[in-house]
Amino acid sequence: MSDEEFAELLAAAYALDGPDANRELYARWAETYDSGFIVESRYIYHHQVAALFAGHGLERLGPGDVVVDVGCGTGLAGQSLRRHTDVSIDGIDISPEMLRQAAAKRHNGAAVYRKLIEADLTGPASIDTDTYSGAFSVGTFTHGHVGPDALAEVVRIVRPTGWVALGINAAHFEAARFGAALERLVSIGQIAHLEPLDVPIYDAADMHNPDEVARIAMFEIS
Repeated sequence: MSDEEFAELLAAAYALDGPDANRELYARWAETYDSGFIVESRYIYHHQVAALFAGHGLERLGPGDVVVDVGCGTGLAGQSLRRHTDVSIDGIDISPEMLRQAAAKRHNGAAVYRKLIEADLTGPASIDTDTYSGAFSVGTFTHGHVGPDALAEVVRIVRPTGWVALGINAAHFEAARFGAALERLVSIGQIAHLEPLDVPIYDAADMHNPDEVARIAMFEIS
């Protein structure tokens, strides 16, 4: 993948406008996403989020607990989390083609995901309140995909004391008002212990370039 092709691909992703555009792009991209973009860009973002999420509170979870991968895509983040924990994982994504790739993900011979759900997170999902014991997300909450309004849906489906790790591109964290939305949730008592941490999106990323950095919003549901 040339630098020009990589730039065009990212531009297309960030230029998405609405659910239908998301479905169209990822329907075309699903089969080559892992072998093309992930490998050639030396993408490590999913490993960063999985490690942080696993290190914050998952030891409290029991055999009946389930966490959710919000915007799971091809399942790379779930597969990475599985290397740290055997907690059950559900995945949510808007693209049926990406979900088919996630369904094929395995760790030690077993399926990574307990269940996969096709859902548009820009509206209410058909998931009961307080369903999950935690949530994590890589690259879904960003410009052109899912905006800060959808944070309320994550808060709704995760039970109190559940831990959340949401990766948000640093260039969009303030510009798209994710920071303000999270601070508001703190102020109204819906989340607590908000801790933003910056991590590289790519191997050897320039940490001074916000396009190559993700801000992981870590917090607990109140």
